[in-house]
Amino acid sequence: MFTIFAIRHGETEENKLRVLQGQSQGRLAESGQHQALKLGLSLKHTEFNHVVVSDLQRTQDTWQWMGLNQPVTFDERLRERAFGKYEGLPRNQVMHAGFDDLEIESKGAFFRRVSAFVDERVALYMANKDQDKCQELWLTHGGTLRIILYYLCNRFQVETPQTRFDNTGITEYRIQNGALSIERLNDMQHLCREKSAQRV
Repeated sequence: MFTIFAIRHGETEENKLRVLQGQSQGRLAESGQHQALKLGLSLKHTEFNHVVVSDLQRTQDTWQWMGLNQPVTFDERLRERAFGKYEGLPRNQVMHAGFDDLEIESKGAFFRRVSAFVDERVALYMANKDQDKCQELWLTHGGTLRIILYYLCNRFQVETPQTRFDNTGITEYRIQNGALSIERLNDMQHLCREKSAQRV
């Protein structure tokens, strides 16, 4: 069985300001550091055959804060979609005005980049599937996680569940005997949202 634990980075200062990050580096907010610590605690007894992390700073920082002492590979194919000159601008302003498609990474290029990564990891497992089980952790970004979900569901002909990746949490994909199952292990809402809910 091939199990993938797919995780989004912790909340950044840019997330809190609602700016478009894309492939800019970003800086983990205190809430994001706390989320990463919680993720690390929930996974501290899980052994991974491979850990693959986006090479952007906010994912690298999340990995550091998770505190898991396992070898890691940083891979640029797990980056968020590039938004070029729009990165760092308020998200609502950009979405309202619309993008100049020549200034950003096309949806097709983004999809091909991420799906090539997924294909490579699945092919490596299939080539060695005599091993009892393989577990990998992929630490990446919200947009990238949506591509991973869509691509795996399409490849294994599974209905795509409605899920959001704007929060830090763990989605577990299990591939066994040519079938895919998906489970959302937890959904760690941003701490600012948790705190506001507690006040109600």
